[in-house]
Amino acid sequence: MYRLGINVGESHTDAALLNKDLQITQVVKKPTSPDIVSGISDVLKEIIDHKKINPKDIAAVMIGTTYCLQTLMKKENLARVCVIRIGSGKNAIPPLFEGNESLRHYIVQNYLELDGGHGVTGKPLGTINYSIIEKFFSNLKEKAEAIVITGTFSSMNPEHEKIVASYVHRIVGKEIPITLSHEIGSIGFIERENSAIINALLSKAMNQALNGLQLVFKQFGINGGIYFTQNDGSFMTYEHALRYPIRTLWSGITNSLLGSSFLTGFKNCIVVNANGSFVHIALLANGLPKEKRRNQVIDGIRVNIPMPDIISIPFHQEQVDSEVFLEKLYQAIQRFQPRYEPLPIVFVGGDGQKLAERFHYPWADVVVTDYHPYVHAIGACVAPVSGYIDRMIWADNFNQNEALNLAIKEATHMAIRTGADPKTVMIQEAKMIPLAYFPSKALRVKVKAIGTLSLSSNREL
Repeated sequence: MYRLGINVGESHTDAALLNKDLQITQVVKKPTSPDIVSGISDVLKEIIDHKKINPKDIAAVMIGTTYCLQTLMKKENLARVCVIRIGSGKNAIPPLFEGNESLRHYIVQNYLELDGGHGVTGKPLGTINYSIIEKFFSNLKEKAEAIVITGTFSSMNPEHEKIVASYVHRIVGKEIPITLSHEIGSIGFIERENSAIINALLSKAMNQALNGLQLVFKQFGINGGIYFTQNDGSFMTYEHALRYPIRTLWSGITNSLLGSSFLTGFKNCIVVNANGSFVHIALLANGLPKEKRRNQVIDGIRVNIPMPDIISIPFHQEQVDSEVFLEKLYQAIQRFQPRYEPLPIVFVGGDGQKLAERFHYPWADVVVTDYHPYVHAIGACVAPVSGYIDRMIWADNFNQNEALNLAIKEATHMAIRTGADPKTVMIQEAKMIPLAYFPSKALRVKVKAIGTLSLSSNREL
């Protein structure tokens, strides 16, 4: 049985084929196609033709892509987004207020404000007036290609978001995607709404880019499961990737960290990813990408989603010998280095070796591994499966330990449903955080369970 990792980068699509013993049997690099699917098809053809393997022996395909990140940076092919707010302060700042004009251009000017939502205790603040929803959409003059619904304290109680979404689907039809903020972000109304809006903006591009992907794999005779890597370095299903494209923004970078760990054996190191028009520097901590804990920002917009802690420096080939660039790189690496016992520095990507040869760092090992140009695809192959819970609770009717144990069970089941082998699932993080400026009974629960993908349990396409 094989696992196939594919990484769709800015300029190249890489692939790595690993056998059941996780030995690398083949690597491929092809130019990235505008539609993603054509480039993946070219990669599949070379892998299957070259090795003459039976496609049915490919038990799972794991894909990472920077496509949505490139789409957001270029402001191309974004969806027109209609915003609905439930229970927020009336006449508050407009949606995506912090975004630049090129992004706000995609937000339907009129947005709907409804009574309702929930308080910090999880109790409803009002009732939903369905006639207002009907009237809003009957008078809406701009066409919406995606809809965002954000309710007050929906991370505590998402009931009103779900009710409104169901009613809106009856009006606009099932073909228009609806993003619910409690499924994307955590606490903070504006940050959660911003996260949901960015997800909705990307929905059209992601669906168009992946259109026909399942058919391509079937045409090649590959019946294994399709997974996508996400921002925290773990897998999600193909269906979840279509629904939550924001979770793929940094998957290419996190793949490079996981691939670096696999190739070097390091669980803790600093990875310098020199690939394309940027050099990305990030920290691998205990075998997984270090997450950014505060001040999460996407294109200048505050969000509250899991994302890796990355420093990105613009890069061009001629900068390899630039002392100014090398100094910037040194300072970026120093930010991640602990005070004592510096971590090894691993250079990967197409330009990784050239950059490593010119980089001088006397206090730690500088490492360039075999297969470093294919590290992203290799990392996609070996990513774990995760279950992640991040929500608010009001610990009034049951104690905190019970709440935490319930979240641990839910995260564990989530990882198993995604495809993790139950025997390998472990809890990476489990904590309760009191919320500032709220009564002591209001708590934030964060739990993450990770496990190894079970190839035997993969569903067919």
